[in-house]
Amino acid sequence: MTRIAGVLAVAVLALAAGVLAASAHPARAHSRASVDRTYSCRVRRARFVDLYASVTLPPDQNQPRPGSATVTTRRTTIVRQGVPFNVPQILIGDTTPALQVDHSTCRASSQRVALGSHGLGAGETATPTHVGSVTARCATAKRVLVRYRITMRNGKPVQALIALRNDDAKGRPVALYLWSPRKVTAHLANSCVEI
Repeated sequence: MTRIAGVLAVAVLALAAGVLAASAHPARAHSRASVDRTYSCRVRRARFVDLYASVTLPPDQNQPRPGSATVTTRRTTIVRQGVPFNVPQILIGDTTPALQVDHSTCRASSQRVALGSHGLGAGETATPTHVGSVTARCATAKRVLVRYRITMRNGKPVQALIALRNDDAKGRPVALYLWSPRKVTAHLANSCVEI
């Protein structure tokens, strides 16, 4: 009985030490996070998706121009103050909120999607001083798998890998975007054209 009490006391002390250590550096414990998700998204009847990624650019007429990456699989329009806006199914950006997913079009998936450029073309790169963005339209199957891995710091994305693959029996890769607010690299399949 004394041995159990001693083990229990050691366990309580270890737990207390862990709580104190975590509370001593709360900013470090929560300043960096990673989000890794895969979705299967419906594609418009014409069977193509639009991909867009931009770096953060200097303000224009005192208006911020934050970097972002979007995947648009079908046309979804909202009206704000009488102005229609096309809304992407997945948005990752140096914005608030930093991540948005259209759950009416995309559902969570457990299928594996590689975050590599195998089967895709050489990368097209954009920086604040070169091009600024990469936009592509890609022919796809009826559904696409979209996997993203985002590294966040203090609630803002600092880096993201976004891979698209056809969600059919062949599962061919469509695109891989490596995004950050300072640099974008896009690897595209032959079924894609830059627009």
